[in-house]
Amino acid sequence: MPKIVRTAEQIRDEVQNRMANMAADVPGALRVRIPLPERHPPDASGRNWNMVPLNDLGAHCAHHVQKVIEDMRTEFVLPD
Repeated sequence: MPKIVRTAEQIRDEVQNRMANMAADVPGALRVRIPLPERHPPDASGRNWNMVPLNDLGAHCAHHVQKVIEDMRTEFVLPD
């Protein structure tokens, strides 16, 4: 499956949108500060970015945030 190329800002905005959509089910999701993704060389799966949320998240919320980020790393890549 080909990955969708998006800018860092577009990826951050999409993470924020997905977190807003799950806010009713995950307390604290809207309080997560989402940074711009950081580019790195492509890994074996072709993922070329990662991000670390900037808040000290509770374990329940952190799991959901990390799941959103991992799903998006599989779906989107940063341009060269």
